[in-house]
Amino acid sequence: MRRHCSRNAPVIVAALLAGCALADTPSAPGATTEFLPGSGPWVVDFEDGTSLATARAAIQDDTADWFHPRAADDAIIVLEDMTPTQHAQIAAHPALEVLEPSLPYQALGYPNDPMRSHQWNFDRVGVDQGWRLSRGSGVVVAIIDTGVAPVADLEGTALLEGVSFVRGESSAVDENGHGTHVAGTIAQATHNGIGVAGIAPEVTILPLKALSASGNGQSEWVAAAIDEAGDQGASIINLSLGGGRSEVIARAVRKAQRRGMIVVAAAGNTGREGVGSPALLPGVVAVSATGPSDTRAPYSTYGPEVVLSAPGGDKSVVGGGILQDTVDRHSEGGHAYKEFQGTSMATPHVAGAAAIIRASTAGSSTYVQSILTGSALDLGPPGHDPVFGHGRLDVGSAMRRVVLQERGVLFAISGFVAWLAATTFGARRGRRRVVLTAALVSGGVFALPLLPLPPSALVELLSRPFLLWADVLLGTGWSRSLLVLSAALPAALTFVLGPTRTFGPWVAGLSAGIGIHLIYGAATGSLALLWLPGPLSSCWLALNGFAAGACAITTLAVQRLSERTGDRP
Repeated sequence: MRRHCSRNAPVIVAALLAGCALADTPSAPGATTEFLPGSGPWVVDFEDGTSLATARAAIQDDTADWFHPRAADDAIIVLEDMTPTQHAQIAAHPALEVLEPSLPYQALGYPNDPMRSHQWNFDRVGVDQGWRLSRGSGVVVAIIDTGVAPVADLEGTALLEGVSFVRGESSAVDENGHGTHVAGTIAQATHNGIGVAGIAPEVTILPLKALSASGNGQSEWVAAAIDEAGDQGASIINLSLGGGRSEVIARAVRKAQRRGMIVVAAAGNTGREGVGSPALLPGVVAVSATGPSDTRAPYSTYGPEVVLSAPGGDKSVVGGGILQDTVDRHSEGGHAYKEFQGTSMATPHVAGAAAIIRASTAGSSTYVQSILTGSALDLGPPGHDPVFGHGRLDVGSAMRRVVLQERGVLFAISGFVAWLAATTFGARRGRRRVVLTAALVSGGVFALPLLPLPPSALVELLSRPFLLWADVLLGTGWSRSLLVLSAALPAALTFVLGPTRTFGPWVAGLSAGIGIHLIYGAATGSLALLWLPGPLSSCWLALNGFAAGACAITTLAVQRLSERTGDRP
C-alpha cells in the first residue's frame, strides 16, 4: 500500500506568518467535576506546556506521568484513584484546566457480514457529480476511531502511519473493523477495478486510534487524538463515536476549531432526542442518519444540535446498509465487504464531502460548512429542524453551488468590471483580451464540472480560478498563503510587461481578475489566509485586491497613452 508520510509544505509562507499564528486563548483554571467516591479514574488536564515537575507537585505524586507520550504537550495525567483532599488540592491549582472522571466512549455503528454489491447511499447524495469538482487531493482527514487496516480496497489510498492512544495497543492498525469501514466511505480506492468506491478517494487518511479493538475508549484518548490531528496538519476530523459530555474533549475541539479544522461527529444511535458528545459541542457538524427512503433511520438520535443528515443505512431493508471493505478475521485475506448501519456511517459521508469542497476552495472552514448546509436537500419542515438539521447531504448540489454561485458569479463580475475599466481607461485595441483574461482568471472555465465529463486533473485545474491553481501546482495550502493572495504578481507583471503592446492587455486582465477575486473573497469568506484571524485576513485581501485593481488601471492607462502617441514599445 502506498503511504504518504509528508506533504508539500508552504515553508516560505509559514515563515512570513509565524508571527501572526493564533495562540490558544487562556481560560480560567479549575474546571472541575464534583468528587464522588468510585467515580475514577480521573483526568487531570493542566494548561498546555505545563512541565511534568509542576504537574507532579500539583497532584503530590513523584511517579505520575503523562498518560501518553504524544499527550505531553496537552499536559494530561490520568489518576486511577483520588482522595477528596487530593481532589480539592488539584482543583485549586492555578495551572489546572480540567479535572473530571475518565468517561467511556464507544463506536456508533453496527457491523454485519453479508456483502452487498451496490452503494445506494452514494447515488442518493450525488457523489459522481462531486468528483467532477474535486476528489479531495491534498486534504488530510483524521479518522479518530478504532484505527484503519490496510484492506485490499484501500490499496492505493494515501494512508499515514497514524498513532494509537489506546492503552496496551501501540499500533493504529484496526482490529475491530469500525474505523476501516468509516475510512472506506471517505476514501475507498475508486476506479481500481475491484470492490466499492469512496466519496473523496484522493484524500490522505490519518488513522488515530482512540477506541480499542472492542470499540471502546476513554475521553482522554479521544481528546489527545483530536490534538494530534491538528499537530499533523489535518483539515477535517471524523468522529464516528460518542459518550458522556467531557470538558477535556470540548477543549480539544475548540483548539482544533481555532486551528481552522472542520470537526464532524455522529449524533448518536439512541433513536430519540438528545444528541451525544462531542456532536453537541458548538461549531461541530453533528450528523444524523437517513435510510434508503430518505427518512430518519429508526436508530438515529436527533436534536437541535444536528447540522446535517446523511445516509447511515437501515439493515431492516434488504441491501439498505452502508457497504464498504473492512476487517473480517474469518474471511479469506482478513477482510470482507460488509454492510454497517449507524450515525457512524452517516458521519464520514459529510467528512468526505467536506474534503471535496475543502480541496476546491481557499475559503475558511466556516465557508466550507456554509456550502454543505446551504446545498443540503431540505427533507423536514422548511429550514433547520432537529431531525435532518439543514437537510440531507447533497454533494452534487454542493458542487453546483461552488461552480455557479462562486466561480460563475466571479466570471460574470470580473468580465463586466474589466470591460468597464477597459472602456473607461484603456486603449481601443485589446479590450476583448482584457475582458476574457479577467473573467477566466477570476472564475476559471467554471462550467466544466457541469458537463458529463469523466473526472480528471486537467478538468479540475481548468475549472479553478487562477488563485486556486497554487494548491495543484505547488501543494495544498499555497492557495491560502500570504504570497499567493496578494497583489505581488500583478505588480511585478505591470512593471515588467504592462507597458508592452503585446502583453499589456493580458497583464491588465490578469490584474483585474486577481483584484476582483481578492475583493470578492474578502466580502464572502470564499478566500482566507492560513493562521490569520478573519478580520485581518479580510483586510489583507481587500487592500491587495484594490492594489491589483490599481495595477490593472495603470496598465490600461499606459496602453491608451501608447496608442495615442503612436509608441510601439
